[in-house]
Amino acid sequence: MARQEKTVTTRRARAKAQAVKAPHLRVVTVLIISAGIAFLGLLSRGDERKAIAGLNVMDNYFPADMPHYPGVKEVPAGPSSQMGGARVRMSQFTTDHDPYKVASYYSKYWRSHRLWVNADVTHRGGVVSAIDVQKGQVYQLLLTLRGKQTWAFASLTRMPGQALKTETQEPPLKLMPGSKAVSAFSTQAGGQRARVNISVNEQGLDQNLAYYRAELRRAGYTPERAASTPLGAGHKILIFSDMGGNEITVNLAILGGQRVRVHMMAVGR
Repeated sequence: MARQEKTVTTRRARAKAQAVKAPHLRVVTVLIISAGIAFLGLLSRGDERKAIAGLNVMDNYFPADMPHYPGVKEVPAGPSSQMGGARVRMSQFTTDHDPYKVASYYSKYWRSHRLWVNADVTHRGGVVSAIDVQKGQVYQLLLTLRGKQTWAFASLTRMPGQALKTETQEPPLKLMPGSKAVSAFSTQAGGQRARVNISVNEQGLDQNLAYYRAELRRAGYTPERAASTPLGAGHKILIFSDMGGNEITVNLAILGGQRVRVHMMAVGR
């Protein structure tokens, strides 16, 4: 009876600890989404996918709490990756199964290991994350549907609080004056590098558009497509490249009033 009461007390203490710490770590899981987006940018260039295809070093790549999806060839992705000041270990695989099925497998596995799990998945993809408060680790699976295949990026971040330290990484371009950096991520593999920086400022959409156009040209980039691609009111994208094949995409979106979110991704050597 005493042992049973002790077990119940231990579980309650763990639940209380998770309730206190989980909100902070939930922010980190949202920020780490850009890791998969950045590496997807590398794969879209073609040569990087070929570079990782021959790797077969998944043994002991992740700790036991990271499951392996049955029937797929999983490979390391971006062995040198960093979110803010935290190191990120990633892997990648594809499957014919839909995002719901893949997400369900990971969710069930992590819940069976008594981890705090959050899932936000649709038929087009989404994110499943698990938090180990005791070890200070965040596990995450980013899913995206490309054609008829689900692309999955699994990641592990230790000391996730360090992920919020954006000052440890330089953005691809000088940020609009008065900006506050929200997220900074970089990954490198096979001679290719991807960087993602997310920031917020109060300067308005038109001023941001003019500022980043000028900064891109000043850095030696020219428009790869239309200088400003409209995606509806309050949302525009700049896509520029240079003679070396490097590309920078600046995604601008109004959050309200003059507040603008700037999502910047640079892919190249």
